[in-house]
Amino acid sequence: MEPRSRSGVTSPDSTRPNGASPSLLPTISVVVPCYSVERLPDILALLDSVERQTHQVDEFIVVVQKSQQLRSQLEERLAGRATSGWRLIFLELEPQVSRARNAGIEEARSEIIAFVDDDAVLYDDWAEKTCETYALRQDTIGLAGAIVPLWDNPAMAWFPRELYWMLSCTYWTSPTPVRVRNGYGANMSFRREAFSGGRRFNEATGISGWGQSGWQGMGGEEPELCRRITSDTGRPIVYVPDIRAWHRVKPYRLATRTIVRRAYWEGRFKAWFAGQQVEGEDLLLTERSLLRYMANAQRNRLRLAWRHPLLAARQQGAVKLALVCVGAGYLQGRFRMLCCRGRTANRGEKAT
Repeated sequence: MEPRSRSGVTSPDSTRPNGASPSLLPTISVVVPCYSVERLPDILALLDSVERQTHQVDEFIVVVQKSQQLRSQLEERLAGRATSGWRLIFLELEPQVSRARNAGIEEARSEIIAFVDDDAVLYDDWAEKTCETYALRQDTIGLAGAIVPLWDNPAMAWFPRELYWMLSCTYWTSPTPVRVRNGYGANMSFRREAFSGGRRFNEATGISGWGQSGWQGMGGEEPELCRRITSDTGRPIVYVPDIRAWHRVKPYRLATRTIVRRAYWEGRFKAWFAGQQVEGEDLLLTERSLLRYMANAQRNRLRLAWRHPLLAARQQGAVKLALVCVGAGYLQGRFRMLCCRGRTANRGEKAT
């Protein structure tokens, strides 16, 4: 499918640094996977934010998985909207985020394909900042935006920033654009050519949905895909803090059971991901950088303990729990990989 381009649309010179003046901005499609009718209010809030954009979103593609009830209600609600370019895809399959995103990629016709979660809310200038950045930074293949937690209750803001990755929010604090290994699915985008040659999300990775039981599946579809994209194209993914989205955080995501499950599966994925490393790669560089950030946060928490000892203790407890569970998942993942390799080697010896 040929990408659709926009003609006659210019971006205001006042927003362009360093005298850059691209005459055209790329078209943009937004792909949103969803699976539960309980998320309908969130999806409609996301659509409201799309309609408020200071720059037009060309396509809004909703991929509904399994739920006929959600499909029918969304079709009814979307039909009454002023939003142009919306499409609904229905998959009669069990929810799986990588599969849903891949279906959206197949349908998208724009030059930029963006992914957001169904419980995200875009800042009003999200599309404008995204398209302008692609026009200005021709070297980039993908962009990762800032993801800000939208707490259901202000009291939830105690959660330590260095664990924001557990909420699919960004913990990065850089005020300027910086290269990153990967973005998060609540706010990331790619040029269309990132998916040329059949590159897609690996459907062996990616969660099968959130629920009251917590994280379901290994996850990790974003770093796995981004690794292949940057390796194959030789072009970077850049974090741009001005491309912002809120991400709703419900209370159960801060529950101990959820933290344990989420952290464990993160460790399992890291073990698998590290096993894919080839000579010259350092796939866990991001994780080591995060550990340094966590160490600095711990030192700052010592100062916090003088003024707010209970808050500091609560944050410290969450960090320690997460680290222990990530470590347990990583060790079990490595053990399983070694056992698998041993069985494969034994079969090879018997065959000869």
